Amino acid sequence: MNTTRHIEVCALLRRAESAAQDALNGDQAAARTTLALVSDARQRAEDTGLDACAHPNCSNELNYVGRGRRPLYCSADCRTNIYQATQMAARALIKNPQRATT
Repeated sequence: MNTTRHIEVCALLRRAESAAQDALNGDQAAARTTLALVSDARQRAEDTGLDACAHPNCSNELNYVGRGRRPLYCSADCRTNIYQATQMAARALIKNPQRATT
């Protein structure tokens, strides 16, 4: 989870804690607010899976504008590096099939 998202989730949970205290005192509107804040915090905490580049050595965030399929890589360089690495691994297995079985 990136730092900004972590701060947002913590702030939402603090507000939910305060609303929960009010709900314990019998305030029904506070109970609904608590549920909404906790749900929002959970969604933000869970929504971190697609925010980072899929390249194992890259920690850049993805630039997604909301149209089409979400990108896996932050740049063409990251995508090319992964492609080349998988091609080299495939060639190595073709040349030495014994390595795949051991």
